Amino acid sequence: MRYKLTLLLLFTIFKCFVSFSQNGKIIEKERLILSDSIIAKIHKADSAMIKALKNIEFFRITYLSDSLKVKGFIVKPVQKGSFPCIISNRGGTGEFGKWNETGVGFFLGKLASWGYVVVASQYRGNDGGEGQEERGGKDVNDVLSLVNTLGEIDNADTSRIGIEGASRGGMMTYLSLKKTCQFKAAVVLAGAANAFEHLVHRPDFEEHVYAKVIPNYYENKEKELKARSAVFWADKMCKTTPMLIMQGSADWRVPATESLELLNKLYEYKHPVRYILFEGADHRISEFRKEFFAQTKSFFDFYVKELNDLPNMELHGG
Repeated sequence: MRYKLTLLLLFTIFKCFVSFSQNGKIIEKERLILSDSIIAKIHKADSAMIKALKNIEFFRITYLSDSLKVKGFIVKPVQKGSFPCIISNRGGTGEFGKWNETGVGFFLGKLASWGYVVVASQYRGNDGGEGQEERGGKDVNDVLSLVNTLGEIDNADTSRIGIEGASRGGMMTYLSLKKTCQFKAAVVLAGAANAFEHLVHRPDFEEHVYAKVIPNYYENKEKELKARSAVFWADKMCKTTPMLIMQGSADWRVPATESLELLNKLYEYKHPVRYILFEGADHRISEFRKEFFAQTKSFFDFYVKELNDLPNMELHGG
């Protein structure tokens, strides 16, 4: 009996090791050609992007995460060389907010046009992928597995990786910083930081989102919501990853009170953070979109591309 238990234990350990070692492995890769209608939309939003698109290539991929086949994208410069990287985390849940051709072409294309190799996940269970997303549970591994995915891309410099996300993607970014110090910088737009506060403003989320995707939600509500709320573990996020957090003061989807509460915690723990509250801006900071992109590029260039030193967080100066 003891012999059988030992064999079972060894088999389980071996299975876990194999699964972990395969995380991020690209098993399918297909070139994505942007349609004329999408290019027209991009031209209307930012005419300068049309020229940049000629130097960028797009791919749909299927990669492994916890042995599941997960869908995602690679967007990168066509030039040879060694480029820094960005992992981009989508917002929304399920099919709502998933990466579509417009988002991939314009947003991920914009990041890549700055000279970055960009990877992004649809998260498990979405867009034809296997498994079930948990909105900040095991699906965080789908983000972390992308580090290994970058390692399979010829012109990706995996010693220089940044991470970014908006809304739910901001929460995924915070959770990633809790698990690793691999990222040189993080940029968050309107990141969900307090699930309890979120339910006060949007009570419909409980039944229509949380209860549907979080396993055993009602039995473990407090535990599961805290696990997805960075305000409760701000001290656990990697302090060697500086953060830029941006928020619109007129955002009704994720109220600015969430990011402000997190900001106070980060300040208390001396985490290098820059915070910008855009007056009267919505969830996407539509009113200051150019400024949003300019701030994002500047932050990533400074800490990821140029590898500048971290700031002195102790009180100093004249």
